[in-house]
Amino acid sequence: MKRAFTLALGLGAGVVVGMYVVRRLDEAQRAIQPSNVAGNAGRAAAGFTDRLQSAAAEGRSAAADREAELRARFDVPSLRSTLGA
Repeated sequence: MKRAFTLALGLGAGVVVGMYVVRRLDEAQRAIQPSNVAGNAGRAAAGFTDRLQSAAAEGRSAAADREAELRARFDVPSLRSTLGA
């Protein structure tokens, strides 16, 4: 009786682990299909572009703020006021 229980328990555990491994391999295989790889690359590129545009806008804003601060500190007129525009 004890051996039958141990055998059944081992077989059950083997089936569960086997199903888990097969499922993970199937997911990995689907992840590397060309259509999925292209979709993932496109989403990553779009996200990178958005972050790059945001960083550039933030940099321009910080540069303009710093320029205004330095012009005020050293009493340097802006180019627009100098040209009369």
